[in-house]
Amino acid sequence: MLAALLGLLILSACASQDGPAVREPDGAARLRVAAAAEASGQADIALSMYGVAAAAEPGRAEVQARFAGALARAGHLVQAEEVLNRALAHHPDDIGLLSQLGRLRVREGAAEPALDIFDRVLARAPRDVAALDGRGVALDLLGRHAEAQVSYRAGMAQAPANVAIANNLAMSLLLSGHAAEALLILEPLARRPGVPPRVATNLAIARAAAGDAAGGRALLAGQPTEADLDAIVGGLGGGPAAWPGQS
Repeated sequence: MLAALLGLLILSACASQDGPAVREPDGAARLRVAAAAEASGQADIALSMYGVAAAAEPGRAEVQARFAGALARAGHLVQAEEVLNRALAHHPDDIGLLSQLGRLRVREGAAEPALDIFDRVLARAPRDVAALDGRGVALDLLGRHAEAQVSYRAGMAQAPANVAIANNLAMSLLLSGHAAEALLILEPLARRPGVPPRVATNLAIARAAAGDAAGGRALLAGQPTEADLDAIVGGLGGGPAAWPGQS
């Protein structure tokens, strides 16, 4: 039953042969195009652009980290690890590369190694929001929800508008039996323009877990089904569990 919740929680330039050559975009421009493509749901184009940028600047840690993150989001975990390992061989202490490796470990369900990596990042950059969020997810995977919530709150103190970390905090609270507190976060979060659909789904789960099953179902528009929602809430009632939140 909790597996259903995990699934819910847990994105060229060319030259004319006849006219003057068109200048290729530099690395920053490629990354901007890739990020815009990913934000608009064009994952294949984004991944291609990240790959072009990474091939053009193999020694630039930031570009390699962005490419590895895109590969991981697309499900290409082996390729993402290869990119990260190559880059880390030259930049072993780069925070961006280490954070992406930590996220990769989370995706693999390897919570202890992920926690070690995020702790390593935070030793160098205690206010790093991505690492604080990732550390929270790793702790939630280990069932250490109270510690996870401390990490999420530290991240929110640095980035109050960050939707992903607020959502992760809410779900951690929900999984540790604090549905009312989760609702206090999710209700205003779901009203923000442009938030991911999973926020509304998580709000529905929180409402149902807090005893408002009808209010939860009203938000779902059929996904998940009422039976799915009942199973998820029933699973939550069985005690706290780990979950791979998506940051």
